[in-house]
Amino acid sequence: MKNCLGVISAVNWLMRRELSEVARERLARSQDAVQRMLALLDEDLAPQVRTQELADTAFATAEDIVRVVVARVEDRAEAGQVELFVQTGQGGVTGDIGELVEALANVVLNAIEATPPGGAVFVATYEGRDESQHWTVQDTGPGMPQTVLRRVGTPFFSNRVGGSGIGTALVREVIERRGGDYSIESKLGSGTFVSIRLPRATTKTKRDTASPESKENAA
Repeated sequence: MKNCLGVISAVNWLMRRELSEVARERLARSQDAVQRMLALLDEDLAPQVRTQELADTAFATAEDIVRVVVARVEDRAEAGQVELFVQTGQGGVTGDIGELVEALANVVLNAIEATPPGGAVFVATYEGRDESQHWTVQDTGPGMPQTVLRRVGTPFFSNRVGGSGIGTALVREVIERRGGDYSIESKLGSGTFVSIRLPRATTKTKRDTASPESKENAA
């Protein structure tokens, strides 16, 4: 919910400078964030709405997932004067696609917020030889000392003003629950590098394949 509220805040800040077609498009993205927040609340209050069958069999390409993530974070990047570079490879993942989108968006938003104006964030995906998915997010921020890095992902610990540390902990839980790996490398003066590995998709049938947006709407 904090990520969604952050999107709203950034979009509103941008709209103060312009009243145009572009502003209306941004307003639409702001409203999308509000709707996602409401959907998340509904899911918390009535988790039985999301069926286990949907969570286990949904398939989406890495490219589709990244495209949805970029749509969510691009206003934050522009507001922070951070350039976003994206490169996607082949393959995809099976599982709760909406949850995976939220996880990757959290990582990218953290990278954007850690990057000073004029910096850049790089998002990339590629498929391993075993058809596993490898996603990386790298920023050109100030990096973290090892004493801080060791505590990243601990609930209620954050190196950012106003942060709670809960988002990173949830990302790790989402990835590891799917049999994947999540790691963070950082060094003062060298930025931060986040790596996510997810096992090969269990199905790629046309019947089970749908975009992240449609899976979120179904949720």
